[in-house]
Amino acid sequence: MGEILRWVANIIGTCALVVAAAAFALHFWPTSRVPIVAVASVSPIVIGVAVVLALACLSAVRAWWRVGLTAVVAVAAIAVQAPYFVAAQALSGQPITVLTSNVMFGEGDVDELARMVRDNRVDVLAVQELTEDGADRIAASTIVDDLPHAFVRAGSGAKGTALYSRHPLSDKVEYPGFVFNQVSAVVAVPGHGDVEVFALHPVPPTITPQWESELGRLDEILHGAPENHPVIAMGDFNSTLDHARFRRLLTGGYHDAGEIAGVGWLPTYPTDKRFPAMVGIDHVLVRGLSAADVTSHDVPGSDHRAVLAHVG
Repeated sequence: MGEILRWVANIIGTCALVVAAAAFALHFWPTSRVPIVAVASVSPIVIGVAVVLALACLSAVRAWWRVGLTAVVAVAAIAVQAPYFVAAQALSGQPITVLTSNVMFGEGDVDELARMVRDNRVDVLAVQELTEDGADRIAASTIVDDLPHAFVRAGSGAKGTALYSRHPLSDKVEYPGFVFNQVSAVVAVPGHGDVEVFALHPVPPTITPQWESELGRLDEILHGAPENHPVIAMGDFNSTLDHARFRRLLTGGYHDAGEIAGVGWLPTYPTDKRFPAMVGIDHVLVRGLSAADVTSHDVPGSDHRAVLAHVG
């Protein structure tokens, strides 16, 4: 290899090592700065690409100590991410089937949602970005035949949120002070008793520092929920498992259903681009329940995939 090529490979490899290490550090840094939050969303991809590039370039110039450092970063990243791909526990008893969908300003295909509800015998549906027109289309669909109990707080643009349930709802609450509507209700589920269900939609991290403050408020709300019954919290959280601020929600007995089921990152956004969905910002969280068969599904007209989960 010529001296110029060696110099170029050395520089590229070293820069790639620095990028990989920095991206790994973002997993633990609870920042709310927009560019950093955005990179943290895709940090596993950044780490993977940077590690491969660093290993190739640094091995070519025989910079073995930096190759070793790159390997350390790779092993550490794998150790952090691997548990997301390992199922933690199995379901016991009759499952509760839940579905959450961001319908993008009410434009998501209601017929497709209705099909998913019926084919999977969904017990509770959470909808975000539900407009008045979108709510009217749901009211005219078979969704209300399968899920006759509802708590709807539709709104303009991305504001609206709703819960639709197969079983009776009580203790309906709308939480003030958020940009988008956040709601909860207690669902009387046969075989499980009362289950508190939240439909949530904090602002995206492009609105700072409100993204951080709204996640903080949701932290208080979820951890303030009565402990005498299980909890399901689902929706578009506008954050991933690689955001330290989001992972604060996963304390006090709360777990991400996808993590329990071992499905990994489960990308759900964006679906309206030429490239596939890259980040998993739609979640089902549970407390006092396990989860299995967590999957994501395209909804025509929306820029999010819906998340279907069986919990119990």
